[in-house]
Amino acid sequence: MAEKKKDEKETKETENFILKLSAETVLFSNAKLGDEVTTTVLKMTNPTTDKCAFKVKCTSNDLFKIKTPVGYIKPDETIDIPLCHNPGKAIPENNKQYFAFYYIKTKEDGPARDAWKNHKPDGMKRIYISFKKGDEKGDEKKDEKKEEKKEEKKEEKKEDKKDDKKEAKKEEKKEEKKEEKKEEKKEEKKEEKKEEKNDENKEEKKEEKKDEKKEEKKVEEAKK
Repeated sequence: MAEKKKDEKETKETENFILKLSAETVLFSNAKLGDEVTTTVLKMTNPTTDKCAFKVKCTSNDLFKIKTPVGYIKPDETIDIPLCHNPGKAIPENNKQYFAFYYIKTKEDGPARDAWKNHKPDGMKRIYISFKKGDEKGDEKKDEKKEEKKEEKKEEKKEDKKDDKKEAKKEEKKEEKKEEKKEEKKEEKKEEKKEEKNDENKEEKKEEKKDEKKEEKKVEEAKK
């Protein structure tokens, strides 16, 4: 019953929270989690037309540090909220600890802390925290694989470019051959026309000779 009331309360608080956060949970992941400071960044966006003041709290100041615990966020602005897990403490159970984000609409221009004086929050949202102590060698292998994939992609792009160049050259050669064929056809047509003209000239000469012979015969007959 108590758990149900808690869930209902958190749902109402979340519904009233109009600012946008980049994640629904915070994950602290590090091969040396608990032995060194582990930092993650949450982005906060103000999608409204009002200037807002915000503040961020956590369930344990020994375990966590909030680098920007209070501040202003302008309309349509997105800001980074760095969150840290402090070393030297036992790693808590997942989803038991949380960061609480509060906001109010304001027109104040002074220090952000002053904007909160005598003001209750307009909305609040809890972001629960998970922890993952990664394998350092495993992380290194992942990074190596990422680099290998990057190199593979680079090589693939180079090969693609080479193939594109080859295709382009092939197309150029095809076009050149087409042009050569066109020129050859033009020359062939010119030769054909020349031959036709020569044949026409020959026919004309034949006709002329025939006419000459006819005239000669007429002249001979007239003499007789």
